[in-house]
Amino acid sequence: MPIPRPAVTLTVTPPGGSATDYTKYLAYEGHAAQMAVTQNFGRQGDTATIPLVDEYNGTPHYRIPPLSRVKLHDATAGQTLFGGVCHTPQLMPDGPNRMEWTLNCTDYTFYADNVDVHGVFNGWYVQDIIIALTGRANCGVTAQHVGQGGYVAGGPLLASFVLNYTSLSNAWKRLATLAGAVTPYGWYVDDTLNLHFYDASTAIDSGVTFTTGPTVGGSIHEGHMLLDGQQAYKWDGSSIRNRILVQGASQVIKPGDVYTTDPTDSWYGDGASQSWPLRYTVTGSPILKVNGTKVTVTVVPGGSAPTGQWNVVQNSTGSYFLTAAATPGPGTLLQIWYSYSIPVVAVANDTASQAAYAGPNGGIYEEFVSDSTLTTMPMALNRAQQERTEYAFAPEQCVFSSSEDFLGWVRAGQTFKYVNGYIPDDLHGGAWGVDDTFLCVANTVTFGTGGYRQMQVTGTRL
Repeated sequence: MPIPRPAVTLTVTPPGGSATDYTKYLAYEGHAAQMAVTQNFGRQGDTATIPLVDEYNGTPHYRIPPLSRVKLHDATAGQTLFGGVCHTPQLMPDGPNRMEWTLNCTDYTFYADNVDVHGVFNGWYVQDIIIALTGRANCGVTAQHVGQGGYVAGGPLLASFVLNYTSLSNAWKRLATLAGAVTPYGWYVDDTLNLHFYDASTAIDSGVTFTTGPTVGGSIHEGHMLLDGQQAYKWDGSSIRNRILVQGASQVIKPGDVYTTDPTDSWYGDGASQSWPLRYTVTGSPILKVNGTKVTVTVVPGGSAPTGQWNVVQNSTGSYFLTAAATPGPGTLLQIWYSYSIPVVAVANDTASQAAYAGPNGGIYEEFVSDSTLTTMPMALNRAQQERTEYAFAPEQCVFSSSEDFLGWVRAGQTFKYVNGYIPDDLHGGAWGVDDTFLCVANTVTFGTGGYRQMQVTGTRL
């Protein structure tokens, strides 16, 4: 039985103009560029390369201006394959009566890439920060709670989130990372300019099964995996990280009352020393007591000479010292109280992972993360836990190409059923055959003759 042909249509809307049907100009072959759509869940916007050919007598039929909106739809699958912005139209005349257009496009994340946001949020839930920032950006992208008909799912409470000026899309990426302490989060912008933000456990099921044992051809629900050089199943041990050290922004620790709290540092004079190292980076104005009596102490700027009897100076390597112009006698009690800054640091270990991958290193695989946007200990710990959750065990990942008789659609961020009889299943004692749900994390779609397409899918087992 012949396979139905995909019913793909292309509409282009120039800035300030109306939508025009360009379907008859689509070039699936005979063009320098191949028609393709590339998707990555929660990393960046989808991209598309759409080739067009204009054959004419005298005057070309059309011109595609930059920043036109494009929509690629397949009525057979009932899916919009791509919706976004043609940021770079490229024209290549290859004869007196023929022109090749290549539309280089990014989905509507393009608008979020080109607007900056900032803010300070204390005690906000992640989803509320996402919605607030997206609303403030006013770039055309809509973000609403799932409970209000939108697609932004619930996330954890953040004690504090400080966002310096950055693009809105970068803010989404940072918040997805912070939200994923238990389950990794991701996002994408759909063809109606709605933001989808959710964790992998609540990803939408595409309703598609990819299998090595085909039962039907020309289906929108069943795709066939090609047993070619592109197919692989991986256990990625190189990504294992089971001890995570996170360093955030600097935090100022203030001293307590000099009458009721211990000094930040203290020493006894030995009758010879005129300099004593301070443990921390000094901020503010210190208070110094000599044998219980307050005395004046001066903080000396770097490169300047001390001016008083008692000074706090910084040496060439950045360390701070209390210095005295005249040597105090042996047994003199020196006590100093001062504010100091220390980085916010958190550590998360996964002992089960360390035991599972035992070796001469104790099964420990470390990662260091430096992120100045993490301003509190709970935020740093949340980030460490997120990294630990995502990378503590070797993820199982599949890569395959679908055959052209698959007429359906799976987008990155949706789940699908993976049925492969040639892979050992570690979750079931190593028996041959994996039959489980996977999250599509990347998808590269190429279009061939007649609009039939192949998907190169990367999936992660849930």
